Amino acid sequence: MEKKNPLLAGVLNMLVPGSGYWYVDRDRDRFIKTLIVGIAAIAALIVVGTIFQNTTGFPLPQGVCIGILLLIVLVPLFQNGQRAANHHNFVLDNASMYTTRQHGNNAAQLAKNQDLRDKGYISEQEYDSRKDKITSKK
Repeated sequence: MEKKNPLLAGVLNMLVPGSGYWYVDRDRDRFIKTLIVGIAAIAALIVVGTIFQNTTGFPLPQGVCIGILLLIVLVPLFQNGQRAANHHNFVLDNASMYTTRQHGNNAAQLAKNQDLRDKGYISEQEYDSRKDKITSKK
């Protein structure tokens, strides 16, 4: 798995609600839910903004009210896309760190097996078998 760009995930999520989740994890359920809720929220805010704009005595230039209202939906969509990518990257980093700690480098593995052999937990044949596996990986 590869790391995902948080900025790209945020922009995708903002342009097409839910697409940031698809980009990050191919999460179909979250994509569909966010798409439906996002489109409904954007449509509702456009209607509300149009109603406010057409109300007499409301002195804002055309589109400003709708633009401000759309920010209420688009900014959280952007942030959620970024958050999803950052979480994905965090999990990848922790998994690779865990794997490194579990397996260690070849010298650490050889030392660990030597210690197990010295304590009598593994036989000489098992030690040689493990040693051959570790040295063949190089």
